[in-house]
Formats: sequence, structure tokens, C-alpha cells
Amino acid sequence: MPRFQHARLLQFSERLLRLSGVPESDSQLLATLLVKADLRGYSGHGIIRIPSYRTWIKDGTTKIDEKPKVIREGKTTAVIDCNHYIGQVVAHDGMKLAIKKAKEHGVGIVCLGRAGHVGRLADYMEMAAEDGMIGTAAVSVGAGSVTFYGGMQRITGTNPMAFGIPRRNGEHIILDFATSAMSMGELGKRHSRNEPIPDNVMLDGHGKPTNSLDTFRGPPRGVLLPFGGYKGSGLNLVAEILGGILSGNGLGRQWWDKGAHTVNGVLLQAIAVEEFQPLEKFFDQVEELVSLAKSVKPAPGFSEILLPGDRARKIEARQLKEGVALDDATWKQLTQMAEELGVKDLPAPV
Repeated sequence: MPRFQHARLLQFSERLLRLSGVPESDSQLLATLLVKADLRGYSGHGIIRIPSYRTWIKDGTTKIDEKPKVIREGKTTAVIDCNHYIGQVVAHDGMKLAIKKAKEHGVGIVCLGRAGHVGRLADYMEMAAEDGMIGTAAVSVGAGSVTFYGGMQRITGTNPMAFGIPRRNGEHIILDFATSAMSMGELGKRHSRNEPIPDNVMLDGHGKPTNSLDTFRGPPRGVLLPFGGYKGSGLNLVAEILGGILSGNGLGRQWWDKGAHTVNGVLLQAIAVEEFQPLEKFFDQVEELVSLAKSVKPAPGFSEILLPGDRARKIEARQLKEGVALDDATWKQLTQMAEELGVKDLPAPV
């Protein structure tokens, strides 16, 4: 598994994106977010996505000549028709608008329809937290891969939800999770590394439990299970309503049936803490809670208590020193793409 210096990987990724058709004005943001995912240990949302993005641009799934438009707007709300533009770009701009409205009116809620793949929701939650705000998000993924509790037929996508809580020291509490038992990105990563897939994640096309991604893929294609039984199933349903129906994007399964499975419907919300509590008082009580959580004696098999966001920061700190790790299969795919695009100066492993 090769490792690469962060800055060189960022330059390489940006160049691949530009040569794939991503406008120069947006390629830096997109490259930054993709490399950041690898840097923090979420390779399923990292630069492995670049070849897929290139394919979607070439076949018109992602429409780089279109521009998002605000189609409804109030003091605290907005609905944006993203016109199938690059998901991370429209989600970043949508969160900026939500934060702006929250600064002016205490809360900002922005819904996105017809957005491309928006990547890690954690990135947008950090934007809110950096401004001393609470962030929330929900996505209806344009896919048919997950069943509801007790079922065996595909109904929704993996439908992530996320929350961001600001802390005074910048080590914000960032919770970002798929409402399926495992995200497709994590499944793909484990499969490429020949790592085991746990029980209670997938059913095959006949409704029987399976730990094989190949068996899941079929034919007949299987389904992913919601995490936590009926509780995760309920959250998946809520994300479908908030991200898909409220935004006007519609049901994710309908996009899947049309063959446009990268279409996301998104809800982004920013809440100004100071509308409810003095920010310093809020910070004090969050730190009190964090200290209490960290003081808990770890159970057997655990060395410390980690809160949402801690693990990613630890991985980031290590990889900034040692280099960003990429799977052999990912690096091979990217080097093949670079050759096709005429890119010669590849980053050297450290």
C-alpha cells in the first residue's frame, strides 16, 4: 500500500479533475475534499472517485455546463435546483448559504435537488462548526440498494445523516453515518483489500444473509440492511423524506430506475448557538460533557473513549507525517487514468 505526500497528491488529483473536464474554478475545492477523505481514513469517498467522476462527466450524468439556480427562497430557507452539477461544489455553496442565513436570522435551511454525489457530509458539518454553529444534514441517495426493516427488496439508497457540534478548541464533534449497515464505499474498500464483511450487512437476491459482495451483486442483486434494525430503518426513511421529498428531488429509487443513480437530494441546516445560549457558556458545557465522556474507564478491549471526529483527526495527523495511504488497486486505476490523459509527472511514493 503506497503512501504519498499530501501536497503532491492534492496537485495530482486537481490536475486529473481539470483534464477530466471539471472547471478550474471548482477543481481545487473538489480535489481538496477528495484528498481530505483519504487523509482522514475514508478512502471510499477519496480520490478513488475521480475515475467515476470522469465517466459521469463524459456520459452527461454530471452536467458541468449547467449552473445551479435558487428556485425558492425565504429569510431562513432556500431550495436550489443543482441541475446535476458537481455535488461537492453545490453542497459547499449550499452550506455557505445556510450559514449566512443563520448569521442573519438564527437558522438557515437549504435544500438541494438534482445534485451530483456530495461526498462526505462531515465536510459541510465542519463548515458550520467553524462558525460556532450546529450543523445537520440528511441525504436521499439516488439509488435502490437498501431495504426497510423486515424486507428483502430494494427501496432506498444508503441515505446518510450528519451532525456537527462546535467546540472551542476546534476539535469539533462531527458525526457522519450511512443509515445502512455499511456504506457502499466501505464495502468496496473492504472488498478490494480482501477484508471480511461483517454479518447483518447484506442479503443476497434470494433474501438470505451473505458476507460476499460478489454474491450481493448477483444476479439477482441483493440488498443492504439498515443499521440497528428498525431504528436505522426509521432514520433511513426520515433521510429519504428530508433529503428527497422536502427538497423536491423525489424518491431516490425513482432516479435509480431511470439509470441516474448519482442524483442526490440534500437537506443542510445551520443553527446559530447564540440564538439560544451565549456561545461561551455553550462551549463550557460541551467541554464538561466531553471531559465526563473521556473520564469513563474503557471496557476490556478498548484503550480510550473516542468521540465522533476523534478517529479521523488521529489518522490525519499520522498521515500528514507518514504520507497518505492508497490501496494498490486505487493507485493502479489512477495511474492508468493519468496515462490516458497524458499526465507524466506522477507523485512518487514516500
